[in-house]
Amino acid sequence: MAGRNRIYSMRKGSVQWNEEDRLALAGMLIKAGYAVKIGRCAVEGQEEKKNAQQQYYVEYWEEESCT
Repeated sequence: MAGRNRIYSMRKGSVQWNEEDRLALAGMLIKAGYAVKIGRCAVEGQEEKKNAQQQYYVEYWEEESCT
């Protein structure tokens, strides 16, 4: 079984995924047979701040088959 992979939205400039974009990407990965999780985490270097900036990611991985 392969490890988990994360796809992050681009944070530089004005490009940021909205909820519709994240759900569309997750849907494509699910149709391709992957397990998917949408999450968010603090931007690198801001983890200790009280109101740290957040960035979203789509995490995907292959589950073991049940056959």
